[in-house]
Amino acid sequence: MDPNVQRRFERLAAAAEAAPEVAWKEPPRWLPPTFHALAYPNYLLLFIGQISNSLAMWMDLVARPVLVVAITGSSVQLGLIALVRGVPMMFLGPFGGLVSDRIDRRVVMLFSKSMSMAVNITFAAIIITGNVELWHIYATAIMRSLLMAFDGPARQALLPSLVPPNLLLNGIALNTGSMQIVRILSASVAGFFIAFWAFAFGFEAEDARSFGGVYLVTAVAYVVAVAATYLMKVPMAGRVEPTRDNWLEGLKNGFKFAGGNPVILGLLVLFAVQSLFGMPYLQVFVPWLALQVMDLGAEGVGVLLAISGIGSLAGALSLATFGSKLRHRGLIIIGGLAVYGLALSGLGLSSMLPLVAVLGLAVPILPAVMIIIVGLGQTAMMTVRTAVLMEVTPNELRGRVFSLMTLDRGFSTLGSGAGGFAIAAIGGPLALALYGGLCAFGAVLVGALLPSLRRVD
Repeated sequence: MDPNVQRRFERLAAAAEAAPEVAWKEPPRWLPPTFHALAYPNYLLLFIGQISNSLAMWMDLVARPVLVVAITGSSVQLGLIALVRGVPMMFLGPFGGLVSDRIDRRVVMLFSKSMSMAVNITFAAIIITGNVELWHIYATAIMRSLLMAFDGPARQALLPSLVPPNLLLNGIALNTGSMQIVRILSASVAGFFIAFWAFAFGFEAEDARSFGGVYLVTAVAYVVAVAATYLMKVPMAGRVEPTRDNWLEGLKNGFKFAGGNPVILGLLVLFAVQSLFGMPYLQVFVPWLALQVMDLGAEGVGVLLAISGIGSLAGALSLATFGSKLRHRGLIIIGGLAVYGLALSGLGLSSMLPLVAVLGLAVPILPAVMIIIVGLGQTAMMTVRTAVLMEVTPNELRGRVFSLMTLDRGFSTLGSGAGGFAIAAIGGPLALALYGGLCAFGAVLVGALLPSLRRVD
C-alpha cells in the first residue's frame, strides 16, 4: 500500500483509539440474551428493514423462475435469467462499496431500497394488467441486481456502529438467523400467493397474471424496508469522512488494504473457497440428488433445502446466545468451513443409501442429518467471519472490503457450472463428495498458510 495512504489509516486508527467511548445503555433485564442487540433502536430498524428486503428478494427468487417457465417453457431462458440477476451485482459491487465509504450509508440504503420498491411496484402493475413480456422480466432483474450492489456493502459497513462492541456477534447472528427464517418461509409464501391469486381470479396456471399477488406482497415488503431505513439515525461512529482521493484511487486503496492484511486476505480466500465448492450444493447438487438419486420428487428438493435452513437457524441462534463467550475465532472459522465441506461429502455419499421407512414414508434420514450439519457449519463460519472482518477493517474502508463479497456470484456460478460436468462424469453422489472434500482441504490449506488467521481470538 502507498506509504501516504498507510500513514493516513494509522492516524485514523490512532484517533479512533483516543476518542471517548460511546456510553451504551445496558439491554433491559426482561430481554433474553439471544435478542440483546434488538434493544438498540437503530439496529432494530436495520433488522426490520433487512427482513422486509430479504422477504421481497427471496419471494422474487422463487417466483421469477416459475414466471419465466410459464411464459417461455424454456430451460435456456431459465438459466439466462439467473445469469443476468447475478453478474451485474458482481461487477458493480466494488463500486457500490466505494460509494458507501464516501456517502452517508443511510442515504445509500434509502436510495437503493426506494428504487427497488419503484421497480417492484412497476413490475407488479405490468403483471396485473396482463402486459408482461420477457424483456420486462430481464430488465427488472438487471435493475434490482444493480441496486442490490449498493445496498449490501452500505448495510454491512453500518452495522458495527449500531450495537455495542460486545454485542456485534449477537447482532450479526440475529441478522443471519432472520435470513434463514425468511429463506424457509419464502418458498411457501410465494407459492401460496401465486396459487391464491390464480384461484381468486380464475387464471390458468400458465397465465402470467397469476403472479400479480406475489409481486404485490413484495412491493409492500419494500415499503416497510424503506420506512424502517428512513427512520434510522446513523451514529457518529458509522459516518464517513470526506476525502480528496479520486474515485479510482479510492477503489485501489480498498483492494490494497484487503490484500495487504493477512487476516482479511485469509477470510476472503476462505469465502472464495466456500463459494466455489460449497454453495453449488443449493442450486445443483441437492436438486439432482433429490430428483435423480433418492427419487424424492420436487417436494423432496424443498424439504432438504428447508432442513438446511433449519440447521443454519439453529446455529445462528446459538451464536446469538453464546457468541460473546467465543474464543479462538480464527480456528472456529477454519474449522467451520472444514466441517461444512466434510458434511457435504457425507451428504453426497449417504444419498446412495436406501431410504428408511418412517410411519410408512420413505425418509432420507442420514442425508437429512448431513444437511443439518452443513447448515450449522455454514452459519458458524459465515457469522464469525463477518464479525472478525468488521472488527479488523477501519470504518472508512468497510464498504469497499465488504463489497468484495459480491464476487461470490462469479465463484458460485463457476462452481455450479463445473458441478454439472462433474455429475455427468462421475455421478451426483461422488461429485458432491469431491466438492465437499475440496472445500474442507481448502479450509485446512488456508489455515496452514496463514498463521495470523489461526491466531485470531
